Amino acid sequence: MALCDWEDEWEDDWEVSLEPLGVDGNGLLMERTTMGDQEVIIRRDDVPETDITVVRGVRCTTALRTVIDCAPDMTQLDLLDTLYDCLERNLFTVAEAWERIDEPDMTGRRGAEMLRRLLPPVER
Repeated sequence: MALCDWEDEWEDDWEVSLEPLGVDGNGLLMERTTMGDQEVIIRRDDVPETDITVVRGVRCTTALRTVIDCAPDMTQLDLLDTLYDCLERNLFTVAEAWERIDEPDMTGRRGAEMLRRLLPPVER
C-alpha cells in the first residue's frame, strides 16, 4: 500500500539518484561519473603524496596504488593479469610493491592483502 500517490515513482527516483555513490571493496567512498564519453570512478581517501603522480597534467594515483585500490573489485585472474602487465611495463617493481603494501596505512586494506597473496617473493 502506497502512503501517497507518488511513492512508487519516488522510490525509483531515489535509487537512481544514489547510484553514482557507493563503497568500494576497500570500504572507501566512491563515485561514478563521466568525463566526455569515458566512465571515471573517483575514490575518496587520504592518499599520501608518494602515491600521487601526474599524467598529462592530471594528478592521479600511481599505477601501484591504483592496482591496490581496484583489486577488491577484480577477479583473482584479472588481478594477476593486471599485476604482471604492470611489472612487464615497468610501472613498478616487485620490491616496490612489497615495500608499499607493508607500510602501516595498508594494514587491513583488502586490496593490499589480495596483492600480498599474488606477488612473487622479492628477488635478493
